[in-house]
Amino acid sequence: MKNIVETGAAVDTPVRKPDSKAAHIAKKVVMNATVTAVMAIAFAIPASAADASSFLSSAIGVLQTVLSLIGGGVAIWGIVNLLEGYGNDNPGSKAQ
Repeated sequence: MKNIVETGAAVDTPVRKPDSKAAHIAKKVVMNATVTAVMAIAFAIPASAADASSFLSSAIGVLQTVLSLIGGGVAIWGIVNLLEGYGNDNPGSKAQ
């Protein structure tokens, strides 16, 4: 597979081999085991209805905090990317 880079030269890009059938099955087994383990832990933690209620309310609070932090980080990252792009708009700043 050939790929043209900025210099105009063609370079070989590595071609990914498809997974073998055993590797494909192993990936599915690992994924299913992980999902099962996470669900078992999530349902085993709250032992009673009162504990489940407090567990869910604290989990919701933690998730809200995490999502707010991630959203803030993505917003800052986007603003920085926008500001970096505006430097090329001034024709007088281009080197001759």
